[in-house]
Amino acid sequence: MSVRSLYKDYVQKSRIFLYPALNIKRGHSVTPIQTYTSFQNTYKPEDCKLICMYHMRTDDEFRSFEKVKLLGNEYFENFIMTDDDKGLYVFDYTKLKKDWLYFLQGKYSKLSADLKKKIRAFYGTNNLGYIDSFLYPERYFNMYAEMLTCNREDVPRMLELLKEVGELCSIPDAEQENLIANIKNLHITRKSI
Repeated sequence: MSVRSLYKDYVQKSRIFLYPALNIKRGHSVTPIQTYTSFQNTYKPEDCKLICMYHMRTDDEFRSFEKVKLLGNEYFENFIMTDDDKGLYVFDYTKLKKDWLYFLQGKYSKLSADLKKKIRAFYGTNNLGYIDSFLYPERYFNMYAEMLTCNREDVPRMLELLKEVGELCSIPDAEQENLIANIKNLHITRKSI
């Protein structure tokens, strides 16, 4: 597996590292618009809540997916409807608090073996070079050092710096991972299902 270039734009970290813990397989026509680790004044990152925003659909495929994979998910806690009719499914990750805290610190290489396995399974062979470089950075330090330097003589210094930092993926951007949306007065909790 190789990495051919570096990401230049911000990539939603919660979608890469936390969403796979929900055990929702790729390949559905139902995918989240985006995922977040905080929601304005409702949830803070330290609350261990993953917020997944979906387009609300009325077709049978979505209703079945929603019932089994979202509302029936072991981590499901709450549903919130936005005023623009997007569905926010809130999942409680307190059982994964250690992984959650590593995630917030950008320490992806320290995620549990179980979560790493779920992340790798979620992506399959798609982008696995990138994913593996984030989860097992020590295997990729040399490759990244060469990509990050223009001159061959700078590679050893870059390699030393990468080893010191210990990670090859930036920490989550709190602003990008924070959802700002207006909500309707409709809430569904695990208790009300």
